[in-house]
Amino acid sequence: ILLLTFTNKASAEMIERVSQFFGQSITSKIESGTFHAVSYRLLKKMGYKIVLKQPKDLKILLKSIVEHRRFDQIDSGVKPYSAAYLYDLFSLYQNSTVTLSFSQWLEEDESEHGVYFDIYEDIFEEFQALKKEFGYVDFNDLLILMREALLKNEESFFDEVLIDEYQDTNTLQGSLIDAFGATSLFCVGDYDQSIYAFNGANIDIIGSFAKRYVGANVF
Repeated sequence: ILLLTFTNKASAEMIERVSQFFGQSITSKIESGTFHAVSYRLLKKMGYKIVLKQPKDLKILLKSIVEHRRFDQIDSGVKPYSAAYLYDLFSLYQNSTVTLSFSQWLEEDESEHGVYFDIYEDIFEEFQALKKEFGYVDFNDLLILMREALLKNEESFFDEVLIDEYQDTNTLQGSLIDAFGATSLFCVGDYDQSIYAFNGANIDIIGSFAKRYVGANVF
């Protein structure tokens, strides 16, 4: 059984409640935590050599790459994004789509930075390559690596997957849920409590549940 929540506190509280009925010997076998915490533990168990880095450290790395790009040769009247903003924007992009390139995603938002798209793409190509070389990962990378590992594995890791606050899942998290390929998926959510739009939360995920999972029961 896998339990996914949005805070480790919520996860611990749920496990504590269940242990009152079934005991520690049973509940200790439940894999539980946030999307990121669970992915980190599973990747480590699978032998992945990863070093989780905080955004502030990776922004410094990205800044060193950006500083070697010549934006001043382009006369567009639009000031290029700073390294810190580019990092946050790329993070939102990763959470919001699994099919579009960074440039395509920016175009959908009618960005005025079209003249810089090729440079931005080149920056993140080098950024991702450097992270891979040193084994660095950020929180989004954990989910992406976990999804890739699951898709390579023909067997499901879990029979049952339970998800709390389902209305707050974003597209990246939704793709990870699908990749688990569990026999049973149980989600709890409330349209009126969606609070993570700033992080790419996609209300359509809960809205399309019955269509995407044929035969699902909705209460």
